[in-house]
Amino acid sequence: MKIACPSCGSNANLPDDKIPKDKDFSFKCPKCGSSVPVKASAGNSGGDGFGQDTAGMGPDAPKRQAGGPKQALVCIAPCLARNRIMAGLKHAGLKADVPETPAQALKNLEYYVYPLVVIDEAFDTDKTMAAYMNNMDMFLRRKICFVRLGPGFETGNAMTALELSANYVIKSQDLEQEDASLVNDVLAVALSEHEQMYAVFNDSMKAAGKA
Repeated sequence: MKIACPSCGSNANLPDDKIPKDKDFSFKCPKCGSSVPVKASAGNSGGDGFGQDTAGMGPDAPKRQAGGPKQALVCIAPCLARNRIMAGLKHAGLKADVPETPAQALKNLEYYVYPLVVIDEAFDTDKTMAAYMNNMDMFLRRKICFVRLGPGFETGNAMTALELSANYVIKSQDLEQEDASLVNDVLAVALSEHEQMYAVFNDSMKAAGKA
């Protein structure tokens, strides 16, 4: 069976007799080293490609492929802060994907790489999503600007972001200020800092043919 790596797009040929028929598994991509998940259904499909169970995913979720509109995953319950974030994303040229529940958000994160993920503490009450982001394969994690939102944060505090393994933190109340344009500046800074942080690394990976 030919299976495509969702990170670098290279194909790997796995013998059918080596693929479990009744359980999911994963293997390391021989080109980029990232983990390639394979659904049990892929072993029974008899066709080529990367088998995925897409049940329960929104039709607008961004697939792991080049091109198409950039998307952000916004995990915030309906409120003024979410409206401000949505407006800021539109200003930045990003289309928002807004899951209704943490379970739905995790389902999307299993299959798709977003350039920006914003998670509110009030949405991720049991910290399951934060834990998922922190345990993500670093090859994929470096592609994501991870922003944490909460009432106890100081917007832009680098030490807090580092402690939370996030790229940027935002105080919830700051998004509810009268000046709605603040969120545009905050998102621009978060995305810019993330890009600059990994610029040299990404250039090196591209030069080595691994990105």
